[in-house]
Amino acid sequence: MTTGEKIAALRRDHKLSQEALGEKLGLSRQAVSKWEADQAVPTMDNLMELSRLFGVPVDTLLRPDAPFPAPPAEENSTDAPAASETPHKGVSLSRGKILAIGGAALLCVSLALNAVCLYQIAQLKGEVQALRAQAGNVNTVYYPGTGADTGDFADSSEHMTLDPENTEQLIVTFSAVPRVASDGETAKFLLRGGEQSWECEAEGDAGGGYRGSLTIPMVDEYSVYLVLTDQNGGTRNLLIASESDIENRFSIDVQAYWSSGGPTFSFGKNTFTGTLSTYVDFHDALEDTSFTGRIILYQNGKEIAEQPLEYRISDGEYSPNTYDTEVRLGTFDGRMSDFSIKVEITDAYGRVFTVSPD
Repeated sequence: MTTGEKIAALRRDHKLSQEALGEKLGLSRQAVSKWEADQAVPTMDNLMELSRLFGVPVDTLLRPDAPFPAPPAEENSTDAPAASETPHKGVSLSRGKILAIGGAALLCVSLALNAVCLYQIAQLKGEVQALRAQAGNVNTVYYPGTGADTGDFADSSEHMTLDPENTEQLIVTFSAVPRVASDGETAKFLLRGGEQSWECEAEGDAGGGYRGSLTIPMVDEYSVYLVLTDQNGGTRNLLIASESDIENRFSIDVQAYWSSGGPTFSFGKNTFTGTLSTYVDFHDALEDTSFTGRIILYQNGKEIAEQPLEYRISDGEYSPNTYDTEVRLGTFDGRMSDFSIKVEITDAYGRVFTVSPD
């Protein structure tokens, strides 16, 4: 496992969001996201804090071949021998001498521990530098530069959309033109989301770039890499893009409330009239935001009446995604508790969203 994969796994084991872990470290959610996507390596201070927070050695976080240690068994304090409360017979020390000896012992222990910690930190720094220097080894991740002239790509793109045949899936397309290419390199695309990964062969083009497409299950976050392998087996994994909060970005929020009137009950009759206001909010990833909407009246769970949503008109113009519907569902016999009203929105992908008006 890479350092990023280990941080992500430990964060989930401790039931922390990226934002919550960032707050504990005094960092942003984006910083944690970059670690987990292997776009960046934590500083030594952050590695030490992650080690303390998760209860694992720093070496475990850094070394790909280091397994997670088993949690230490709880010590049984009742088995510890009781300390002697009195000195041996014939030995008598003043309180001041005892305190002086104890203080000197603690100072010696503290100095020894500090020396050990400094030595271990120096060793870890050397290991981090060695890991970063292993540019030719298989599975080494190359991180994009911060400037346009130092990045791994002359050009790259990534796009995701819902699969129109199955809205539980995503179609992800990508292209990339490496800034540096080697003769005989083979290429593929790798998409990693959580504990899962998918890959496809990269199709080359005349401009020295690659393109590809993958259909994957709906996940909440992923990273896309171009994987280049040279003739000697050395691999470069070049990050193209990372996405997060995907499920929310493809969802729709519906709000509805009675701005006037509403259901009334009188002499055994239930009347459903008034003005029902509805607002439909589309998130940024949806490309087709067309939909149909209706108000439905149910009696004991069975649909008995409906009518379409009506646009809100202000100063003679339509208000986008906002509706003021004059409800005319009618009058019906029965108990009021037998009836319910829902607003139903069906989007361009056939997904249905419903809400009960306040």
